[in-house]
This record gives sequence, structure tokens and C-alpha cells, in this order.
Amino acid sequence: MMNKAMLLICTLLWLGGAYAQGQNVQAISKEALVSTCPVKVGWDHTTALVFPAKVLSVDRGHAQIMAKVERKAPNLLYLKAGKRNFITTNLHVVTADAKLYQLIVSYGESLAGSTINISDRISMAPKPLLLSGQLVDEERLNELAGQVLEQEGFFSKSSRKYWLQIKLEGIFQSDGMLFFRLRLKNKSPLAFSADELCFSIKDRKQGKHTSVREQYLKPALQVWENGKELPGHGVNTLVLGFPQFTISDRKLFEIGVMEDNGDREISLEVKGKNMLKARELNDVEHIND
Repeated sequence: MMNKAMLLICTLLWLGGAYAQGQNVQAISKEALVSTCPVKVGWDHTTALVFPAKVLSVDRGHAQIMAKVERKAPNLLYLKAGKRNFITTNLHVVTADAKLYQLIVSYGESLAGSTINISDRISMAPKPLLLSGQLVDEERLNELAGQVLEQEGFFSKSSRKYWLQIKLEGIFQSDGMLFFRLRLKNKSPLAFSADELCFSIKDRKQGKHTSVREQYLKPALQVWENGKELPGHGVNTLVLGFPQFTISDRKLFEIGVMEDNGDREISLEVKGKNMLKARELNDVEHIND
């Protein structure tokens, strides 16, 4: 694994050197390392990843996933499972614009997300919010998060998987922000440590062979009440803040939580009609989904 990592680093250094010699390749920047959301790969279908630049190098975490760069479109990478139900692994891709992409690859037979534009998955910093001519700073956001934690919940929408439960307790709005309060419960004796969180707006499934488009978001605020650890038989609360947005009845807002050093993951889908029930802070009534 160390040799593979060194190979990737050397490739990036070569790119920087090529640029210095007048080649049509960008120099390495501090944004060279790019993390994206998880990718599902199946046995009966191919997953296509479209990168913003030519793919130069691909490193697989293990040989149970197959990767191929399209010769006639070198920014297109095909992935396919070499074994059913393989263990979740990672994938590193170096591109000609001196970027190193890290992807988490897991097994899945759903056709949703079988064609992915990587540019849409790159985590971008949220744009500054303007309120009455002033920026919403971190201190104000944390103050609002504290208020969200103090409010009584009014939703009971939940999802269960791997002896984990994620429950939407409320959606609140204030200062041009939309806040989601989630309660996570671990019904297993094994502790759960949250690693990656993924947020996307995706099309609702229209049919078995229908391609689903996804747009990935990054929150302006992400606060755990008791750290990112969820002890065995324990609970924790998560507050997420986004610049206000809405979605149509044909789309869903999905929140995904993945485990650090483990394969457990859980997600919750929020409908557009749920978001329209958002309440001003300190103005909450109980709602049954």
C-alpha cells in the first residue's frame, strides 16, 4: 500500500515538473487532494465516472473492482465489480489537471448513479450568506445551532439499517438558513464512529432502468451534540445548516452517514413537502410527517 501511495505522489510531482517544462498540464495546487462522495459499483452493470480532465493513473484498493479508461474519451473511467458483494474499498485517480481524487467504492446493484459527473461531486466551500448587508459568520451559525438543539422536535421521519436508526426531528429556518436536526440511535453493542457525511439532491426513481441524476451539497454548518462517536446502545444529535433551498416533488434530499473503519452506513431521504414544513426557530408545532 505504501508503494502505491508513493507512486501516486510521484505522479503528482511529475505533473508539476511537466508544467514547469512548458507542457499543457497545470501545476500542483494546495487543492490537489479532492475527496468525493461514495460510488456504488455492481456486477450486472457498468458505472461511468466523468472527470474534468484526462485520467492519468488509477489505483484500486483491491482487485475486486475493475477499472478501465475509455481510449477515445480519456476523461471517462469505467468501473465494474469483479466479485459480488465485495468489501468496501477506496479508489485514487490522478488527472492531467494535477488533481488526486479519492473515492469510496462499495457494492450495489441499483442503476441509480451509474453515470456520475465527478465535477458535481467535488465538495465546494459554501458561498458567504448576506443578511442585511452583513456576513453570517461562524459565531452566528453556532448560536443558531444551539437554538436548534434546544427546540422541541416535530417530525418523526426515520430510517433503520445495521441496527442503526436516523430520525429527522425537525427542520428550522432563520437568517436565510435551513437547519435539519437529526437524532442517531445505535441499537448495537458496537460503537459507531461517523466518518464521511454525504448530502445530495437526486431524482426520485421512475423505473428499474431509469438513470437518476444527483447534485451534491456541502453544509455551511455541521454540529454534533456529543462528538462524532455513537457508543453502543447510545444516541447522538446532529444539526446541519444549509443556505435555504427547496426541491420539487420529483426530487429527494438524501442525507448519508458512513462509518469510520467499518462498512456500516445509513441514509435518510427528505421530501420536498417535508422541507416546506420548516418552522421559524421558537415557532414549532408537532407534525406527523
